[in-house]
Amino acid sequence: MRRRMLLLVSAGLLAGCATTTQVTDFTDRSVGYGWLNIKDVDANRLHDVSIYQFRPHTTEPYYPAALKEFKGGYLYWTMALPNGAHKTLSASGQRCLGILCSNTSYRYSFGKQGDDVGAVTIRTPGVYHLGSYDLKDVKTGMFEAGKFEAVPARGAPSRRELLEEILKDAQDTPVIAERIRRELGTLR
Repeated sequence: MRRRMLLLVSAGLLAGCATTTQVTDFTDRSVGYGWLNIKDVDANRLHDVSIYQFRPHTTEPYYPAALKEFKGGYLYWTMALPNGAHKTLSASGQRCLGILCSNTSYRYSFGKQGDDVGAVTIRTPGVYHLGSYDLKDVKTGMFEAGKFEAVPARGAPSRRELLEEILKDAQDTPVIAERIRRELGTLR
């Protein structure tokens, strides 16, 4: 009985993890990338950034981003964005001391619509910058939930630096690597 229950739970977990369709053809997809500085918020290590497609409506609007510590912040990107309106939805992290991390997870939600923080409209496949932002805590009352604001980053890495770093991971996807090289050719 216990073994059967364990198998059912395992199958449920695996099914829950497999809700996103894997993209294998990138000819009609775009790169979306950005950079977040989190030194002024509670979390000091990010483990997740999500991008949301809010137009046109789709059954799978969420795109997880690759994440890398880079130049005092976090570089995030995805190579699978279809045409449409997209926005950085949220970033999640923890407070860590070395390899030891607290069990508290901090989620910084940018909202689905309403402002242009981390937003881009893709009309043709290409490379799109979602922005570079400093996340800052906003003081609240004693019994209020914590709040933050995203402001354009000062001292952020250049778009060139960000794209050169992404290009290192895009070599296995020739169509995306070529798009990044073309974009790098337009930057000074």
